[in-house]
Amino acid sequence: MKFLDFKYLIYSLAGIIFVAVLTIAGWMNTPSIAVSTNKASESTNTYTPVPTVTTYFTPSLTPTYTSTPTLVNPFSPTPSFTSTSTPTRTTTERKIEAGELFIIGPLTQTQQIDLYNSSQKFIAPTTIKSIQTGEGINGIGYGSPTIICGPLSIAILQSAQLVSSDSLVPFDFWLLNPYISKDRALINRAFPPDQYENYEVTTPLNQFDFSSFTLLPGDFLYIKHGSGGNFDHMLVVNRIDSEGRAYSVTNYNAEQGFIISEVLLYDQTDPNTGIFRKWTEKRDAASGSTGFGGFELWRLREP
Repeated sequence: MKFLDFKYLIYSLAGIIFVAVLTIAGWMNTPSIAVSTNKASESTNTYTPVPTVTTYFTPSLTPTYTSTPTLVNPFSPTPSFTSTSTPTRTTTERKIEAGELFIIGPLTQTQQIDLYNSSQKFIAPTTIKSIQTGEGINGIGYGSPTIICGPLSIAILQSAQLVSSDSLVPFDFWLLNPYISKDRALINRAFPPDQYENYEVTTPLNQFDFSSFTLLPGDFLYIKHGSGGNFDHMLVVNRIDSEGRAYSVTNYNAEQGFIISEVLLYDQTDPNTGIFRKWTEKRDAASGSTGFGGFELWRLREP
């Protein structure tokens, strides 16, 4: 045998031995298989730990119902609630609505309202209160409601800012006689001829047709006693109603004595109504009579 063949023989034997060793080693390390029987006492339980699985999202098995969100318009204004209460109207506003204060003539609506409101401040329903009001206008000792008509009329017009309060003194109109030059000058200062129209009527009050010449708010009258009268009188018309009737806050002889109050002057539809009728009802009446000589009137000119 050649040396080379002997060499390959040795390598083959070595390879067989190596494979045999590996086979034996693998057989020795093969795990035994446990056989289970039907007997509980002979059963062998093998515990195999279950690995813990960490979940980061567990879906809910119960469905969740989400309400539909309400869309809000940020530019929608907040709803406001309007009060249905009716504002309280003043006595003057109620009179206008009822036609008891009718806006007519050269004075503006504001002036006529101011005139009416101003006149109400001077109402004094008793003789004692009328004396107090008269003295408040004319001074202590000069406030008798029997002869306060001139100063009272000017005070009402001044309160309504229809005549000057700087150059006129109400006391100067006490027992005024427009047919005396100095008193005529005083009247012209109160009612300048370039601003006021002047009318002189000689017809007695109880015969004059006021439906053809209606008195207007702001008119200043000087009533002449004439034949059969026993006093002259001054007053200012403070309002007209929708029927054309005229009114004044003035002093007059009432059942309880002389007072200052609002009185109806005339009703052109009823000649037996109004204080003009009363004053001319009887000549030289003990309660007072005037107007038989007519009247003189000053009225603001139309703008």
